[in-house]
Amino acid sequence: MTNEPKPGQVETVGTEDSSCAPAAIKSPSIWKSALKEAGWAFLAAAILLAIIYALAFSRIHPEFVPFIGQDAKPLTASGNDLIPVSVGKGRKEGGRYLIEDFNGDEAILALPRAFRAEDYPFIKVNLTGFTRYSKAKILWQQVGDPTTHGLEFNRSGDQVTQITMVYGGEHYSGSIQSIALLFYDGPALGFENNDDVDITVGSIEFRPFSAKTVIEQIVEDWTNPPLWQGYSNNIVRGIHANGMLFPNAVANLLVVTGLLMAVLFRLARKLRSDPTLEHRLLATALSLCLYGWVFNDVLRWHWRVEQLIDTHQRYAGLPLEERIRNNEIRCARFPEDCAAHLLPYF
Repeated sequence: MTNEPKPGQVETVGTEDSSCAPAAIKSPSIWKSALKEAGWAFLAAAILLAIIYALAFSRIHPEFVPFIGQDAKPLTASGNDLIPVSVGKGRKEGGRYLIEDFNGDEAILALPRAFRAEDYPFIKVNLTGFTRYSKAKILWQQVGDPTTHGLEFNRSGDQVTQITMVYGGEHYSGSIQSIALLFYDGPALGFENNDDVDITVGSIEFRPFSAKTVIEQIVEDWTNPPLWQGYSNNIVRGIHANGMLFPNAVANLLVVTGLLMAVLFRLARKLRSDPTLEHRLLATALSLCLYGWVFNDVLRWHWRVEQLIDTHQRYAGLPLEERIRNNEIRCARFPEDCAAHLLPYF
């Protein structure tokens, strides 16, 4: 005799054994598990690469070898110590120096202070009011050599980033008798005199080699890439000319190293007889690619936003001819009045 369900009664089958339940209900999300594993592998890869970078720093950056291990203390010069060499209008105020007008298309402030180059591979100039329409360089002279050498600063908002003096090469070595700050108009014709904004120089810091200064330099390099570059195709270096480490290379290394760490983690689980993961290694690899893309694109989108702001300020509401005059790349290629006789056709 069969037991048929009565009217209104729901028949339940196999409630004691849940082995027939769908795998999607029995197990957690595959991608959630893959993202978690990839996250730990990505973090482990970052730590491992940081250790390798620190241990192999002198091999990766041999130009820093003369500057490592020097017994030097940080030095700071205030804006009051600067001497105007070529300034249209400026003044000292509260320990700072204010550049109100350029002398023609430039402003030069000198600091006649001697120091040993190998003691200070990094120099930080603390200033505000530096607009995107001007450029700046640090100049220096070696003792006994009248030649002036220079490196261009990289902009960070209305300030400049720490500069790596090491990339001055053989010219930045031995005894330095003085340095100077040069501000000058960019090649775009639509703006001059720092767009009529005062530049306030607060202090100049001479920084010896240390892990902190290296980290600061790398972070500033990555978060302040160059905005305008004269490439024939759309290539974004992601770093300025004197940057230390390419973020694209770091992102790729993080993904590859993270995948190796994930394989090692799985081997360790297998040796300990831990339960195996329910997702394939391919899912972890794809998750690592996602993390690498996010790492790289956060920096890229920062660049895009800055480029958008710059483009809006240069071109918004202007006719075609004025837009051409305000194009920095074009005017740099045609410095003779921006090839004015060809405007607006070229």
